[in-house]
Amino acid sequence: MRQSELIKELVFDEQLLFTIMNQLFDVVFLMKVEEGPRFRYVRVSSDALHLASLVEEDMGKCIEEIYPREIAAHLNRQYRKAVETKAIVTYRDQMNVKDSLRIAESTIVPIVKEDGTIPYLICFTRDITEKIEQEEQLEEIHQLFHSFLAHSHDALIVFDLAGRILLVNREVERLLGWHEEEMLSKDILAFLPEYRTRLQRSLMKLGRGESLTSIRLSLMRKDGTRAYVSANITPVFNKDGKIVAGLSMLRDLTDLIQVQEQLRHSEELYRKVIEFLPDPVIIQIDGAIRYMNPSGLEMMKAACLHHVQGRKLSDFLEKGDKESEEWILTSLNGEKKEVQVKETSIHYYGQNAQFLIMRDLSEQKNKEKEIEFMAQYDSLTGLANRNYLKEKLNEFMLHHTGVAVLLIDINRFKFINDFLGHSNGDELLKEVAQRLKKMESQHVFLARIGDDEFAVVSVYEQQKEVDTLLRELDRLLHEPYFIAGEKLNITVNIGVSHACDANLSVETLLSNADKAVYYAKMNGVSHVVEYQSKLHDIFAKKIRLENDLQVALENHEFSLYYQPKVNIRLGTVNVEALIRWKHPQLGMISPAEFIPIAEETNVIDKIGTWVLQQACHDLRGLQKMGFTSLKMAVNLSARQFMDEHLETMVSDIFAEANVSPSSFVFEITETTVMKEPYEVIRILQKLKQKGITIAIDDFGVSYSSLNYLNRFPIDAVKIDRSFIRDLDENHKGAEIVEAIISLAHRLNLEVTAEGVETEEQVRFLLEKGCDEMQGYYFSQPVPLEQLPSVLNDLQSLIAKWK
Repeated sequence: MRQSELIKELVFDEQLLFTIMNQLFDVVFLMKVEEGPRFRYVRVSSDALHLASLVEEDMGKCIEEIYPREIAAHLNRQYRKAVETKAIVTYRDQMNVKDSLRIAESTIVPIVKEDGTIPYLICFTRDITEKIEQEEQLEEIHQLFHSFLAHSHDALIVFDLAGRILLVNREVERLLGWHEEEMLSKDILAFLPEYRTRLQRSLMKLGRGESLTSIRLSLMRKDGTRAYVSANITPVFNKDGKIVAGLSMLRDLTDLIQVQEQLRHSEELYRKVIEFLPDPVIIQIDGAIRYMNPSGLEMMKAACLHHVQGRKLSDFLEKGDKESEEWILTSLNGEKKEVQVKETSIHYYGQNAQFLIMRDLSEQKNKEKEIEFMAQYDSLTGLANRNYLKEKLNEFMLHHTGVAVLLIDINRFKFINDFLGHSNGDELLKEVAQRLKKMESQHVFLARIGDDEFAVVSVYEQQKEVDTLLRELDRLLHEPYFIAGEKLNITVNIGVSHACDANLSVETLLSNADKAVYYAKMNGVSHVVEYQSKLHDIFAKKIRLENDLQVALENHEFSLYYQPKVNIRLGTVNVEALIRWKHPQLGMISPAEFIPIAEETNVIDKIGTWVLQQACHDLRGLQKMGFTSLKMAVNLSARQFMDEHLETMVSDIFAEANVSPSSFVFEITETTVMKEPYEVIRILQKLKQKGITIAIDDFGVSYSSLNYLNRFPIDAVKIDRSFIRDLDENHKGAEIVEAIISLAHRLNLEVTAEGVETEEQVRFLLEKGCDEMQGYYFSQPVPLEQLPSVLNDLQSLIAKWK
């Protein structure tokens, strides 16, 4: 009777085994090993007959009696390998499911008796198509690489194409016992020396872009023991698509293999398979939990099975959205996770039970959210990106007639970025974004669409709503910023375009805003420009000027005008050379219009050389007329300071014209000084050594301060005309001018005020100690032939003030 009961128990265990395995794998086979060897089908899981192209009548037949010769030979080779090696054999193959090819992974486990014979083989087959597709998708998402590395439960090693270890995660440290710093830069062969030839071939394949999957390896741990892993190796590409490294994902198989070797003859083997599954497994009877594998206990935050055994599963698991197949699992500490649940009925120790497999969807959901965020939002500011902006504009324009795009461009952001550093430049962008978010509503949508460009979309019913929005933007964006300990004032240009001018085209709407903001930048700083059709003509003129500038010098279209600079106290008069362009068809073109174009097209270098040459020639003529103490001021552009031959060019022109460098003042803007400060300091020092006076033009409209400029080898500053213009009506403007003069004198700098037009301005500047004045009160710019007469007349004016 004992033998009969034992047989019944074995049959029961086999039934339990197949019931469980039918849930864990797509196909389970029990094969009898016969002399040959030949392999006869004893049993296959009932739900998987169609997956293996089998019918019930095939049970009891050998492989070659069922399948065509080529397929039978392939299957016999795998089974024969398991018999010959007496070890587990794993291989991957294709299978046809519902007329679609799927990838399957099969594991053959030999059942070895104590005498060494193998009467049976068990084969488990799992569909791994989705797993492979997911791996391939993750390989393509470079942005998630480091996050994946840090949070992965797999051991991950990144190595270069020479085999040197570049990066490991904590799981590798746990797996091998080595700290990260002990492994970095070491050859990966140090941990698997017996695979030298195989590894070299793998590195060559990796360099060709091939991935390697399911490679079984034995790695040396720090304590001398072995870790057995299954490795998937994939190439890592840089942003240019070049393969620069390999990423190896190691799944620790050590415990599983040891369990298989120790318990292959008992039911404990199959229990351990369940326990080591990464997905939680639960068995419940009458709604109460009877068993939970370690993955389930970990998900439940339970230290041991006793903490959950006997409790109702419904206390922890509830249905999520009625229309979805997802469930909500609440762990013992209250943490909630979204899970997917598969359930089947089984017999468990003589009782009807429910067998559940759960899959944690939280990480997948988080990654999906990350991917969605990265596709729609700017990672630095959290605002929508250009692609998402286009989607929203399409949506707005379909449902609303009043849609406006306000395109914001930060003036001189590249200079701020270079001067303060890129990290502080990023802080400025984030601060701008935070201020813009104060305006966000259901009618206002925000986006960052370029390095220093933001878009504010307004859905409106009346134009005054857009006007109100513009006023609020001006207030928010022009308040001071405090970045890296510096008080920073920025200005912006805004281009406005309306959907009614864009023919329901998003591209046209954005293009119109681009044109408007570009036109605003052409005309100075802190401008708001609404798109109009006439802008097309303006840009057409700009293109024409770009082309005509190339030949203007050759056609002798440029001339110099001279504007006096008067020092009343000393009774001296100097002049500033100002270029003029008389276009043969368009007439006189303002320098404010053509100089920026000349800088953009690199013509400014030739123009600057011509200006200095002509100024030297005219100065020689004036000196011969008796104006021997006259000093000539010439403007140098920022681009000229980028020319490494500037110093040589200046020396050659002075020598050829036979003029003294001490007769010249070079005027440069603050932006020029700050763009490449160390290089500019070096050039200025060499120019000063020649005797040239250095002055900062348009002082006060840019970022720098006198305290900062004190570090530069300069002699004078020119107060921008905008401060002088406000003297009569703006009390604060007068205080600013007084402060600049006072501080400049403390730093031994001379001060010139430009834009002086009234007696009241002259009187104020004299009282505050301003050294030199320039403006229409004394004289407008005049051609050379009128200059001697103007200079003589100014002596009478100086005498009057004295």
